Amino acid sequence: MKNLIYICMVLISSISLALDFSEGPYGSEYFNIAGPLELEDLNALPKGDVNDDGLLNIQDVIMIIQYVIGNITNPSWIDVGDVNNDSIIDVLDIVTTLNSILSGSEPIWDFETEWNGQDSYIFINYTTSSGTLLASSTKELLLNNSPMNVHYFFISDRTTYTADIQNLKSTFDEILDGLSIELQDHWNAHLHFVPQRTGALNNWLEEALAGEDAIGIDRFQRIRETGYFGNPASFQGTYIHYLAHEAIYYNYEFETIYEPDEDYDEFVVLDEAYYTGGWAASISETVNFPSDEELNQYSRMSVELLRGCPDSNMNYSDAGCDDYDRIAHMYICEIDGSDCYEAARWITPFDRQPHHLTDISPFISLIRPGGEKMIKFQESGWPNSLISLKFRFYRDSNMEPTESAQEIVPIWNGTIGFNPDYDNNRPPNAFQVPSNATKVEFVSYITGHGWGCDSYNCAEFCNSRHTFELNGGTYEFSKDHPNASSSNYCMSLEAIAAGTIPNQYGTWGYGRAGWCPGQDVAPHIVDITENIIIGEENIIDYGACRVSGNNCFTPPTCPGNGCYCAEIAMSSYIIIYY
Repeated sequence: MKNLIYICMVLISSISLALDFSEGPYGSEYFNIAGPLELEDLNALPKGDVNDDGLLNIQDVIMIIQYVIGNITNPSWIDVGDVNNDSIIDVLDIVTTLNSILSGSEPIWDFETEWNGQDSYIFINYTTSSGTLLASSTKELLLNNSPMNVHYFFISDRTTYTADIQNLKSTFDEILDGLSIELQDHWNAHLHFVPQRTGALNNWLEEALAGEDAIGIDRFQRIRETGYFGNPASFQGTYIHYLAHEAIYYNYEFETIYEPDEDYDEFVVLDEAYYTGGWAASISETVNFPSDEELNQYSRMSVELLRGCPDSNMNYSDAGCDDYDRIAHMYICEIDGSDCYEAARWITPFDRQPHHLTDISPFISLIRPGGEKMIKFQESGWPNSLISLKFRFYRDSNMEPTESAQEIVPIWNGTIGFNPDYDNNRPPNAFQVPSNATKVEFVSYITGHGWGCDSYNCAEFCNSRHTFELNGGTYEFSKDHPNASSSNYCMSLEAIAAGTIPNQYGTWGYGRAGWCPGQDVAPHIVDITENIIIGEENIIDYGACRVSGNNCFTPPTCPGNGCYCAEIAMSSYIIIYY
């Protein structure tokens, strides 16, 4: 129940966000726009059931006739009685209702008519391979974990498709009997049982579901894959409630990336650019950014990244993705490729395609004084990606010049071993703060990597504390990674709602040191304005330790036997505002 309440709150917070039904172009490949679709539905309320008894029969016809001849006025069932959706109730609705009764066909669910821009849709295909998914005992948990704006459709491609769907409906009906009346009403309208064989649909869904256990339609109206439904720790079992993860992530994507109420300018760096990947590979593009004066009109900056994976036909497909989690970086460089500094960081998922929008406002300072900059995306190991990378610069509503980052001072950067010599390799740094500074921040990316070389599984799976001192310890702050010891943090509903792409084909569930596979790494920002000396030189010092309980210990020693030694990947800066 706690999970359900949480997901409902997330949904309610953005209920106003909606897109109209797209006019296409439509397709049946992943990330294509889903086109119009009609399906028979055992749970659909029959159009014309004006007496609301769940049946379509002669009693409904009589009531519609009474309305047409004027014996009934201002009924509450106007929408239900308008069977042909022409905004009036007349003899055509009587004829259509009679035809429906005589044909005995099931009511129709119409995708275009039902689309409200707020819901997502997941289709579960009963095949020989998906039998274990549909036999899963976690159907009730599926409903408990699902956001309230997802629809589930059950359809079968087996010769026993009629019995398959009837049995599934009976199973869910029994589950619903144990819920409140409100939840029963909700799920009866959001669970759909299609008494048609998948291979005989004669529409785009038949093609999209061919060979698939499940697919989705997200809130952008795009066709989506649904990932791996087994336990990411043991790689055993098949759990139908993992489908809820997809719907939660669809909400994250839409609510994060779709910003209709924001006033921003977009600068495209890469648009479905083919990236060959490989070790030490990178892809770069020159972008002409606004001038320094124009940058003063913006209060914030974010970066959008879609890391797609191409199949053999250059369509998006999880099958084209890398099997491992890697570190991906975006650097902002001078036009000649010099002075490159990390402004964004992501961790790749196992065989899936993430989409994120990340606030990197402090790094407006790297864009100054504007004009041409080189943007470099680097990710070692990810093969053959389709990279879309875009900047958004936001204006405040009053359109007045606003406070934004002006100057950046690099502090500690790069990846070094997390071992007893770690602190010595991150010596103190001095920085000067101009007398006209209005705000000063310490901004960093700190993630731990490497495991299996020591008994503590550092640094990926052990907690580490990173402590910073200003001016000889007059002020101290720290960052640690308590989720690194969790066996399931990254697959929690909260982590998925925060942007971890779910149902990956690897050990995605374990918590890591400052990251999850398939998630953007948010910059860690600390306001140090009150703790530094304006107009003078300041000193920042740093040390890190391995955390066990409440205690700090020296980082572990790596035996150096060819295993993956513990490392800390760190980029840190002083950001100055005028």
